[in-house]
Amino acid sequence: MHLITLVLLLALGACEAVYWQKLTCPYEPEHKSLRRVWCRHSTTECCTGLIFSQSDHLVDGGKLRVTQDLNVFTVAVMEPSQGEGVYWCGVLNRNDTLIKLAESYIYSSSIAYFWSYIRWILLAVLPIVTIFTSVSIRQTTKHSCKKAEEPHGDIAVSRTLTDLQYENVASSCELEQ
Repeated sequence: MHLITLVLLLALGACEAVYWQKLTCPYEPEHKSLRRVWCRHSTTECCTGLIFSQSDHLVDGGKLRVTQDLNVFTVAVMEPSQGEGVYWCGVLNRNDTLIKLAESYIYSSSIAYFWSYIRWILLAVLPIVTIFTSVSIRQTTKHSCKKAEEPHGDIAVSRTLTDLQYENVASSCELEQ
């Protein structure tokens, strides 16, 4: 059963082995037609980045994927073009004022790339560790049960010797009569 689960998960994830970091950006219904903003936080009041429309699905040469839902758009980042840091998503108001909707720390591609493959290795190792642990526990339980059934040290020897002495006494009594 573990093998089937592993194969299915690997098959589903093989299509997208790259780790996409996501930032969900909810907005007010009246902001639906405004241009979207994706930028890296540079100072307390400012950020540097990109402006795109609500119909754009791939931005920054395909490094950003934008999906639209009802009053929410989500930006998925494979590789932040401006390096890792705090990124904002928002909308650009009619007077070119940025309305920040959400922010998140986006990691550099090396970390994201490393994680995208390590997670699949861990996924493969997990069932093996589970099976090994289960077998090991069963063997330990069997050995401890056998030890409990065996007689213990001096007590077993003294009982055996006592029983033999009685048998010898009975045998010798029978011979004398």
